[in-house]
This record gives sequence, structure tokens and C-alpha cells, in this order.
Amino acid sequence: MNKHIDKAMELRNKTPMMDNCSQTIMRTYAKELGINEELAASMGCNFGGGMKCGSTCGVITAGLIVLGAKGIDSPSVTNEFQKRIAQNHDGMTNCADLLRANAQKGGIKKIHCDDMIKESIALIDELVAREENK
Repeated sequence: MNKHIDKAMELRNKTPMMDNCSQTIMRTYAKELGINEELAASMGCNFGGGMKCGSTCGVITAGLIVLGAKGIDSPSVTNEFQKRIAQNHDGMTNCADLLRANAQKGGIKKIHCDDMIKESIALIDELVAREENK
């Protein structure tokens, strides 16, 4: 694991769990982005649950926010981020679809969401490192 994934899982394993997927990612990167965790959580609060309506998964929206805050606004990079997540999930990017597919496989929601958070963070870190090394 990496430090970002470790931090995210620490946040997700608090009892009671307070943050949605988007808030978790935002809090994870808060210090690096020059903001406190409370502001980061507030920024991500409306993106969990697919913008609270089952739409685009919060790990995607938070990932795009983090990439942008790190100065990465290239359409090719942001498209790659979204496409790679979609490719790993049978083309799905909407929260409702992802959760439904997980439930149909007998999956547990928290484990699924934790795995989506880990996937998004790993991809954020990969893309940031690649762009910084150009």
C-alpha cells in the first residue's frame, strides 16, 4: 500500500465511519492541497453516493478534484482517469450501477467502496507521478 491508501483506510475504519467515498479521498490529500481536512470533507460532501443521486461515483469526482488541485487539467489525463476506472468495472461509472453490480455478486457495500477508494487513489498517484516526471 501507499501512504495515501493507508490514510484513506484509517479514515474509513473509524467508528463510526463519518465520511463518504469522496470525502475520504479529499481528506486524504487535504494537507498536500494546502487545506484542512474539515474543508476537504465539506468540499466532498455532496459527491458521495454519486452526487447523492446514484450518478457519477464519488471516487471519480474526488479524483478529478484532486488532479485539478495538483495542477493536472489535461483532457487526456482526466479522460484516462475516468476510462481506466470504467474499464475495471464493465464500463460502469455511476454509483448506483456499481453498487447494484456489487450486490448482485453478493458483495458487501463497505468493502466495495473501500476498494473503489483504493483504486482511485492508486490511479491518482500514478497519474500525478507520471505528469510530474514529464
